[in-house]
Amino acid sequence: MIAPTIHCESAVRAIVFLLFVILVFLILKFTLNRVIEIRQRNREAEQKTDGKKPSDSDPQSMVRCAECGIHLPQSEAFYDGKDTFCSEGHMRDFHKKHGADRTFDDTSD
Repeated sequence: MIAPTIHCESAVRAIVFLLFVILVFLILKFTLNRVIEIRQRNREAEQKTDGKKPSDSDPQSMVRCAECGIHLPQSEAFYDGKDTFCSEGHMRDFHKKHGADRTFDDTSD
């Protein structure tokens, strides 16, 4: 009589363990699906509010830094009214080298 009781207890444990694994799987599946759904909604809302975002494949005007000569997109360049630079530091260095008497709205040609 003792043997069938031990067998039933191990079967019940196996069933409980299997139910626990199924429950964990369903919770993970629901959570991941919800995260993916929320990300998609956020992306769609961002695209609607921002309009068309410039992507890396969109062509941009390139300008040359007056100090070091590197080419960079115009949207990232610093402009002093006459020349373009790749950084504020290069703008300062350029103005130190070429004199402080240089004005930004130099109308004399």
